Amino acid sequence: MSTIVLVGGSFLGAWAWERVTPLLTVYGHQVHPLTLTGFGDRTHLGSPDTTLTTHARDITAAIEYAGLREVVLVAHSYGGAPATIAANTIPERISHVVYLAALLPEPGKSLFDSTPAPIVEAIMETVRGGRIPVMSDEVIDANFGAHGLTSEDRAWLRARGAGQPIGTYQDPAPADLRAAQGLPRTYIACAADPGGTPRLPGLEVITLDAGHWPMITQPELLARALDEVARS
Repeated sequence: MSTIVLVGGSFLGAWAWERVTPLLTVYGHQVHPLTLTGFGDRTHLGSPDTTLTTHARDITAAIEYAGLREVVLVAHSYGGAPATIAANTIPERISHVVYLAALLPEPGKSLFDSTPAPIVEAIMETVRGGRIPVMSDEVIDANFGAHGLTSEDRAWLRARGAGQPIGTYQDPAPADLRAAQGLPRTYIACAADPGGTPRLPGLEVITLDAGHWPMITQPELLARALDEVARS
């Protein structure tokens, strides 16, 4: 069986995988959901100095400290950026990178560099205390299609979610990401998620019949997909 490390997207900690982790364990995998600096029970550690580099180091440190090897590194949404940088740093410990409706960083660019200026401006207007606040229902409904979040799901997400440190979107990725790009990679697209799916050399793409947060809305479906990828 595989060693699976789970990295959530913006606002999320290890808690976001609570519906998936037991299912992957039943499949026989060793599962390590991570909480990056500034999220979950590490909310108090977030600061204006928390950057994309900070989160990449969180991932590499967790993998190295636990002595993990042959890791299937699963990254959701924003988490695709620090996970790519982490995999680029310790490729010898990573067997497969799985992007779940994820952002893929561009070498030498920040996430804001790859985002249309009007969207960056709109995000910056919401920033308070160096953080992007957890999204309102209006923002979720306007930008994430048929996301599938129930009112209970939204309340759960909002009660435990933490604002995104703005530096994570402003910090550029390394100029050279070839080590990560050379690893086996799979992109799990969510069918109800608006926007296109990356089409890059060496990137296998599969589609899940779910919205942007399948670990919350479709945990059984996601667990089966991750199990299949890990076994491959």
